[in-house]
Amino acid sequence: MHPSPRDPSSSKLRLACMVGMLVSSLNCIAPAMGQSDTPDRGGDRDDGSVEIRLAELPKPTPEVAALIRSGTVRLITGGQPTSDAASLPVGQRLAGETRFTFRYRYDSRARWQIESRRNALSQTMVSIRVRFRSIKLISTHDVWLRSPPSEDRFWDDRVVRHEFDHVRISSDPRIEKHFLDAVKALEVMRVPLSSVAGRGGKIENAKVQSLIEAGMKQALNNTTDYVRIRYRELDRLTRHGMLPLPDDVVLVDEP
Repeated sequence: MHPSPRDPSSSKLRLACMVGMLVSSLNCIAPAMGQSDTPDRGGDRDDGSVEIRLAELPKPTPEVAALIRSGTVRLITGGQPTSDAASLPVGQRLAGETRFTFRYRYDSRARWQIESRRNALSQTMVSIRVRFRSIKLISTHDVWLRSPPSEDRFWDDRVVRHEFDHVRISSDPRIEKHFLDAVKALEVMRVPLSSVAGRGGKIENAKVQSLIEAGMKQALNNTTDYVRIRYRELDRLTRHGMLPLPDDVVLVDEP
């Protein structure tokens, strides 16, 4: 995000954490395909903002065009920023803001097995194995501009360039790798039978599903928290776009 003179705002992001669904079967083998809900991004928004049509702008550089495609970027103006006023100097207000949303879809198969108790006092455990045959993290971005620059200098504008530095972070392939690494914890789970069983000690599909969904949501939360930190670091190093980003700075670490 990028400040402009007058009243302060800072780098609070609009995040949405959404999870897919797994459907279990009674034979302890559960194929599933999941997809989170897609936010409605069409037309004008309830907050008063409107879309800046890319077709009405000059062609961006190949690098920026690639970011627009990979990050599913929409340019908007009008309305108000969603950030608070904590980090900008007094007398400045937000000139630009990048809002991102993560969602995912996957195809998986789960198996579970009840373990034998070692003695009468021990707790019965269930081993659950989840194999993700495919899984993808999908990002979308709204780049909000308070006062869009003129068409002839749009892509060279300092505010626009800074906001696309934010997009570069959250659409980096290494962010998806962070998410996929976090999901690996779900591939093998060992839980008490009581946490997934209903009456009579029978394992319930819905409870297995709920357990996996909770893990998926936590993996997504961890990823969005990491991106939030990287966004704030970019704003700190550049004073919200007032300074160039040092060449030796790495904003997205290898997982």
